Amino acid sequence: MKSQRCQRTRHANHSALGVNLNLRKYTDMLKRGKVSVWIGNIYPENELLSYVDNGNFGLDFDFETNPRMRRELTSEIKAVGVEKLVLGFSSWKAFADAFVERATSRGITAAKSLVVLYAFEYEICPKVNPKAPLSFAGVFDF
Repeated sequence: MKSQRCQRTRHANHSALGVNLNLRKYTDMLKRGKVSVWIGNIYPENELLSYVDNGNFGLDFDFETNPRMRRELTSEIKAVGVEKLVLGFSSWKAFADAFVERATSRGITAAKSLVVLYAFEYEICPKVNPKAPLSFAGVFDF
């Protein structure tokens, strides 16, 4: 049985562009004490910012993005170890060990970019784009 969070909602930003999409609501996945993390190899930082902020990130992961979402990101010129990539994010010490363990268990030991959404419990749904430039690393406590 699908959870309520996998129900779709019309995405206003894309409707204005003439695209009729049904994406999950960002607000339906807000959750205190949770952080959702995506990892990839997008560089430079302005390319990562554009991907996250222009709606393509939301399209790839099936949720409407919100310009006010509590997010942080980083983009490195060369791939660095995941344990180094997570350093310096807000509350990174609370979720770094679990994130590094999850990433390395999936064979990801280095990357160029990381996107962290705070107070957000992302839930995977079937409409995720398997060719997205970022991959979902998981939800962690913080």
